[in-house]
Amino acid sequence: MSTECFDVTTNNGRTVAVWRDSPSDNAGTGPIVVMAPGFGQRMRSSGVLALMLVYNGATVYRFDALDHVGISDGEIVDYSVTELMQALTAVVDNVRKREGVETVSMVATSLSALPVLQFAAANKCADNIALMLGVVNGRKTLLKVLDVDYLDWELDDLPDRVHIDKHAVDPRPIVSETRDVNWWELSATIDALSQLNIPVRNFVAADDDWVDIADVRTAFEAADLDQSNVIEVAVSGHALLRNPVALKQLLMDVTRSLIGGDDEPVMPSFEEIVALRGSERELERHHVATRAGGRAEPTE
Repeated sequence: MSTECFDVTTNNGRTVAVWRDSPSDNAGTGPIVVMAPGFGQRMRSSGVLALMLVYNGATVYRFDALDHVGISDGEIVDYSVTELMQALTAVVDNVRKREGVETVSMVATSLSALPVLQFAAANKCADNIALMLGVVNGRKTLLKVLDVDYLDWELDDLPDRVHIDKHAVDPRPIVSETRDVNWWELSATIDALSQLNIPVRNFVAADDDWVDIADVRTAFEAADLDQSNVIEVAVSGHALLRNPVALKQLLMDVTRSLIGGDDEPVMPSFEEIVALRGSERELERHHVATRAGGRAEPTE
């Protein structure tokens, strides 16, 4: 797999780090795939899936979200779905121009399902969407994580920090954006799904502590989508890495859903996966080092 590092700029002048993965001979014959990171994840968190997709003919674009971990602008303390949408918009616009395509396939993990579905519905630029443990009811997910529903609180009454998946986050950007958009609501997800006349699949764990599979089924039913595209997977909770066997099957299923065809997807070897983890840490450092400005070191 060959990986190109570059940056794109959002409409408000912020820098988003992007990696383009393609076959070493640059002869990808499959779909163009844009991958949006889940909360607390960076580009290299999805390296194995990117490698699998490339092995099976795809060209893959990954990016680090704004106001998040990784090497794009901002820190995760200021996290919001709105800024994730800004990054997604800049990346997809760039990909469509670079590749000369009108539509791309999209992968969203966890909370990134919220902006991906909204973006795809509004811009009609997606031809296939795979959600990995995709959040459909952001309000309920935050309640599960925080034990308090902060979305209707007055800004002055909010705590300075809340903890989401071990990360300290200022709740004000999240609460503020709900005054302007309702992406955190199940109704917004249903509305977006209703506007998508493309394959959409959500791979969800039955015992997910962030995503209620009943909400996913409700959303798909209300949007008149095929219930067989709500796919229950044997992953332990919302943490993908706790069950390597189930994770392997999930990656195979997601790859199959994006690539299509009847052949079994090609799976990288264990040695290739181990080597990838080390090489992508170095790639991240190289990306930062070759920048004229921006963050001096990647954040963990």
